[in-house]
Amino acid sequence: MVAIASLALIGVILWWGWDYAVRGKVQTMSGLESISMFWGYLALPVGALFCIFGIIGNLVDPQRHELETAQ
Repeated sequence: MVAIASLALIGVILWWGWDYAVRGKVQTMSGLESISMFWGYLALPVGALFCIFGIIGNLVDPQRHELETAQ
């Protein structure tokens, strides 16, 4: 259940992050007028994709070493 809830939240972040990045194309970075803010705002959807891979990877192969080393 936690993985499903996490994937739902990250899916929302991915969706709105991409929308935010696309809308920010018309803006430029302060001090770097030749670079679009799209590249700065792209951190949200890219980070969300990495989170999705991490959540699915943990769901498929969980690492629970804290139980093995408990005394």
